[in-house]
Amino acid sequence: MVEATLDQVYSRAERIVGRRIGDGFVLVPLASRGADLDAIFELNTTAAFVWEQLDGVRDGNGVVRAVVERFEVEAEQAAVDYLELIDALSSIGAAHLVAGAATAEE
Repeated sequence: MVEATLDQVYSRAERIVGRRIGDGFVLVPLASRGADLDAIFELNTTAAFVWEQLDGVRDGNGVVRAVVERFEVEAEQAAVDYLELIDALSSIGAAHLVAGAATAEE
């Protein structure tokens, strides 16, 4: 697995959907034979916000800026947390690197 960087663009996986349930947010895999209950992931508010920002266009720098604007967090900490979350989402197949994507800054 490639370690994420802030210059890379990530997208949500098409086979996983995010749903708000009450005050929570979960990721649920779409499966033709029913969802595997062991594969439902709960996200906190900040992680859910990041998930929603993974549009396949905005790079990590843009997502981190959005997090800093929305939440009370320093940019350096937001960047560390973003990279850890992207690595976790990638490892479960919930997010993927967009090959050859032009960043919003270009």
